[in-house]
Amino acid sequence: MSSLLTDGVRAALGTVVSYTAPEPLSRASIRYFATAIGADPDRWRDEAPPTLICETAQLTGRSAPDGSFYLGHTWELPLPVPCAMFRGGNDYRFWRAARPDDVIHTTWRLTDVVERRDSAGDPLLFVTAEATYRAGGAVGEGDLIATNTETMIYRPRDRAETSQVSADGPGSGSDPTDTEDASEAAAQAAGLGIAPQATVERPAVERPDVGTNLAPLVRRIGLPDMVAYGAATWDWHRLHYDPAFAQRAGAAAPLVDGQMLGALLGEQVLRFAGSHARLARLVYRNRAPVLAGQTVVCSGTVATADDAGFSVDLSVSVGDNAVVAPAFAQLVWASG
Repeated sequence: MSSLLTDGVRAALGTVVSYTAPEPLSRASIRYFATAIGADPDRWRDEAPPTLICETAQLTGRSAPDGSFYLGHTWELPLPVPCAMFRGGNDYRFWRAARPDDVIHTTWRLTDVVERRDSAGDPLLFVTAEATYRAGGAVGEGDLIATNTETMIYRPRDRAETSQVSADGPGSGSDPTDTEDASEAAAQAAGLGIAPQATVERPAVERPDVGTNLAPLVRRIGLPDMVAYGAATWDWHRLHYDPAFAQRAGAAAPLVDGQMLGALLGEQVLRFAGSHARLARLVYRNRAPVLAGQTVVCSGTVATADDAGFSVDLSVSVGDNAVVAPAFAQLVWASG
C-alpha cells in the first residue's frame, strides 16, 4: 500500500487525553506488582517500584475492555487500513515516588509521527506520545511523579510478522523518535520464577567504579509469569497469554509485554544500588519480541559516576540476540 501517514493521522497530532484514577494506587497494587517483577515486596511497603505507574492500565478507570481485552489508554488513529501496534521503546523520568494513597492524574499527548519503509517496501508508522503522571490537585496540577515518552510502531495487519518487527524500522534505519535520543542521552550520562534472587551484587561504596558489572538478572518468562504481570498491571491484552490470538497476529507464541522488560531493568539497577540511590531515568528500546517460555538475561555496566549519581548502560538478551538495546539508567544519590 502507499502510505499510513494520511491527512487524518497528521491532524491527530497534538491530541490530549486525560484520566483521573478512580481510587488511590493502594498497597495491594504495589505489592502485587513488586511480586510479579521479582522484587522484594517488603521493600515497597510505603512507595511503588518506579516503573509501576508507567506500566499499569488501572489509571484510566475503564471497566469495559476493548476487543483485545485491553483496558489501558489507546490512540484511535484514523489509519487507512487495520494495523497491528508494537511498542518501540520508552523513556521514563521519575521525580518522586508514587505512594499508596496517591490518586494519579495522567495526561497523554500525541507529539510526533514519522513514516518509514521496511525491507519489503511496506509502510511502518512510528508514533510518539508523552504521558505525565501527577498526584493531588486537579488534572494538570499536583505533584509531578513521572513522565513517559513512548514510541509505538504501526504496521498493516495483513503484513504484520511479529518476529521481524523491531524499533529499528526494518530495512529503514533507526527510529528517529527514540533511538537517537537514547544513544545521545547514554553518551551524555556516559513454573513462576517470581522470587527475588538470593544473592545480589551491591556497590561496596556509595560511588561505584566505572566499568563495574551488575549481577545479571536472569529470568525465564513463562505464561504464568506473563499472566501475573498482566494482572498486576491491569493489562489483559490477549496477545500476552492467548496462543491462538498471538498466532493470528503472526507470532509463534504469546509475546512478553515490552514494558515488563523495562520493569526488570529497573529492578536490576535498584538491586545494585540498594538504599544508596534512586532511579531518576530509564530509557530502553525494544529491538525484537520475546516469546513465552524464553529466558532473558538483563546485563548492565556502570558507565559514569560523580557527585550527583551514576549511570548504567543496559541491555536484555535472549541467547545471543539482543532484544532490548540501547538502554540506560540514570540514578541519583538518595538523600539522608
